[in-house]
Amino acid sequence: MSLLLKALALKLVAGRTVGGMFALLTVLLVPVAAILKVVGLPLLAVLGVIGAPLFLVLGAIGLPVLFVMGIGATLLLMLGVVLMLGAIAVKIVLPIVLVVWFIRWLRRPRPPAHFHPDGAAPGGAAPG
Repeated sequence: MSLLLKALALKLVAGRTVGGMFALLTVLLVPVAAILKVVGLPLLAVLGVIGAPLFLVLGAIGLPVLFVMGIGATLLLMLGVVLMLGAIAVKIVLPIVLVVWFIRWLRRPRPPAHFHPDGAAPGGAAPG
């Protein structure tokens, strides 16, 4: 079974450049990290949960240890930056959106108090 997994991982990475491998691993790991961050895990725990499989996959392919550590550290650094910028963006954008929504809600057009859509006069009397 491990031979099959190793062959699949090698097939996935073989023929790719280092930048292409970075992009592939980033595309795979960023959504998982975002979900874990939304669930409520601290940033270091998210990086640890994402980093362990990353190091194992890179090591299982047969890359040298120094190369594995360099790629893993770079990807975890990029992932940490993306998660922190995302959290900062949410903290800045969310209050602005809520204030704009509240102001629009206050300034919405309201029908006059004496207007009844069915044509009935206030108090239940028929018009006319």
